[in-house]
Amino acid sequence: MENYALLKKMEARPAMWTGELTLKSIRTFLDGYSFALHEHKLNELDNHEEPNFHDWVASKLGFNESTAGWQNMILAVSIGLDPKTIEWEDYDSMVTKDQHEKSIKLFYELLEEFMKQ
Repeated sequence: MENYALLKKMEARPAMWTGELTLKSIRTFLDGYSFALHEHKLNELDNHEEPNFHDWVASKLGFNESTAGWQNMILAVSIGLDPKTIEWEDYDSMVTKDQHEKSIKLFYELLEEFMKQ
Protein backbone atom coordinates (compact mmCIF):
# COMPACT_ATOMS: atom_id res chain seq x y z
CA MET A 1 0.00 0.00 0.00
CA GLU A 2 1.23 3.39 -0.97
CA ASN A 3 0.28 4.83 2.42
CA TYR A 4 1.87 2.13 4.59
CA ALA A 5 4.38 4.44 6.30
CA LEU A 6 1.62 6.90 7.15
CA LEU A 7 -0.62 4.13 8.49
CA LYS A 8 2.20 2.93 10.74
CA LYS A 9 2.56 6.45 12.16
CA MET A 10 -1.19 6.51 12.83
CA GLU A 11 -1.35 3.06 14.40
CA ALA A 12 -0.80 4.02 18.05
CA ARG A 13 -3.36 6.86 18.03
CA PRO A 14 -5.56 6.83 14.91
CA ALA A 15 -8.22 9.09 16.45
CA MET A 16 -5.61 11.82 16.87
CA TRP A 17 -5.18 11.81 13.08
CA THR A 18 -8.80 11.22 12.03
CA GLY A 19 -11.00 12.68 14.77
CA GLU A 20 -12.60 9.38 15.77
CA LEU A 21 -11.66 5.78 16.39
CA THR A 22 -13.25 4.00 13.43
CA LEU A 23 -12.09 2.32 10.24
CA LYS A 24 -14.40 4.62 8.30
CA SER A 25 -12.52 7.65 9.62
CA ILE A 26 -9.17 6.07 8.73
CA ARG A 27 -10.43 5.31 5.21
CA THR A 28 -11.78 8.85 4.80
CA PHE A 29 -8.47 10.30 5.98
CA LEU A 30 -6.52 8.13 3.53
CA ASP A 31 -8.80 9.06 0.65
CA GLY A 32 -8.31 12.76 1.41
CA TYR A 33 -4.56 12.32 1.76
CA SER A 34 -4.34 10.43 -1.54
CA PHE A 35 -6.47 13.05 -3.27
CA ALA A 36 -4.21 15.84 -2.01
CA LEU A 37 -1.12 14.00 -3.25
CA HIS A 38 -2.73 13.52 -6.64
CA GLU A 39 -3.91 17.13 -6.91
CA HIS A 40 -0.44 18.43 -6.12
CA LYS A 41 1.19 15.83 -8.38
CA LEU A 42 3.12 14.30 -5.49
CA ASN A 43 2.18 10.68 -6.25
CA GLU A 44 5.24 8.62 -7.04
CA LEU A 45 3.46 5.30 -7.47
CA ASP A 46 1.12 4.15 -10.19
CA ASN A 47 -1.84 2.75 -8.24
CA HIS A 48 -2.70 0.42 -11.12
CA GLU A 49 0.48 -1.56 -10.48
CA GLU A 50 -0.21 -2.18 -6.77
CA PRO A 51 -2.00 -5.27 -5.54
CA ASN A 52 -5.56 -4.33 -4.59
CA PHE A 53 -6.04 -4.31 -0.80
CA HIS A 54 -9.85 -4.36 -1.19
CA ASP A 55 -9.74 -7.58 -3.22
CA TRP A 56 -7.13 -9.14 -0.95
CA VAL A 57 -9.22 -8.43 2.18
CA ALA A 58 -12.36 -9.80 0.50
CA SER A 59 -10.58 -13.03 -0.36
CA LYS A 60 -8.89 -13.31 3.04
CA LEU A 61 -12.12 -12.76 5.01
CA GLY A 62 -14.35 -14.87 2.75
CA PHE A 63 -16.39 -12.22 0.93
CA ASN A 64 -17.59 -12.89 -2.61
CA GLU A 65 -16.55 -9.42 -3.79
CA SER A 66 -14.78 -6.32 -2.54
CA THR A 67 -17.32 -3.64 -3.47
CA ALA A 68 -18.13 -2.89 0.19
CA GLY A 69 -14.55 -1.70 0.73
CA TRP A 70 -11.94 -3.01 3.13
CA GLN A 71 -13.15 -0.85 6.01
CA ASN A 72 -16.70 -2.28 5.88
CA MET A 73 -15.61 -5.87 5.38
CA ILE A 74 -13.19 -5.76 8.31
CA LEU A 75 -15.75 -4.11 10.59
CA ALA A 76 -18.42 -6.64 9.59
CA VAL A 77 -16.17 -9.58 10.47
CA SER A 78 -15.08 -7.85 13.70
CA ILE A 79 -18.69 -7.60 14.89
CA GLY A 80 -19.37 -11.24 14.02
CA LEU A 81 -21.30 -11.01 10.75
CA ASP A 82 -21.05 -13.82 8.21
CA PRO A 83 -19.41 -12.68 4.94
CA LYS A 84 -21.65 -15.02 2.95
CA THR A 85 -24.98 -13.77 4.33
CA ILE A 86 -24.37 -10.16 5.32
CA GLU A 87 -27.01 -7.53 4.66
CA TRP A 88 -25.14 -4.23 4.29
CA GLU A 89 -28.05 -1.90 5.04
CA ASP A 90 -27.53 -0.51 8.56
CA TYR A 91 -25.12 -3.32 9.42
CA ASP A 92 -23.03 -0.90 11.48
CA SER A 93 -25.76 1.04 13.27
CA MET A 94 -25.11 -0.49 16.71
CA VAL A 95 -21.31 -0.90 16.73
CA THR A 96 -19.70 -0.32 20.13
CA LYS A 97 -16.44 1.48 20.84
CA ASP A 98 -14.84 -1.87 21.73
CA GLN A 99 -15.94 -3.33 18.40
CA HIS A 100 -14.46 -0.37 16.53
CA GLU A 101 -11.18 -0.86 18.42
CA LYS A 102 -11.26 -4.57 17.58
CA SER A 103 -11.79 -3.76 13.88
CA ILE A 104 -8.83 -1.37 13.87
CA LYS A 105 -6.63 -4.01 15.49
CA LEU A 106 -7.72 -6.53 12.85
CA PHE A 107 -7.06 -3.96 10.11
CA TYR A 108 -3.46 -3.52 11.23
CA GLU A 109 -2.96 -7.29 11.49
CA LEU A 110 -4.28 -7.72 7.95
CA LEU A 111 -2.21 -4.79 6.70
CA GLU A 112 0.98 -6.40 8.03
CA GLU A 113 0.11 -9.71 6.39
CA PHE A 114 -0.70 -7.97 3.10
CA MET A 115 2.58 -6.07 3.13
CA LYS A 116 4.57 -9.27 3.73
CA GLN A 117 3.12 -10.91 0.63
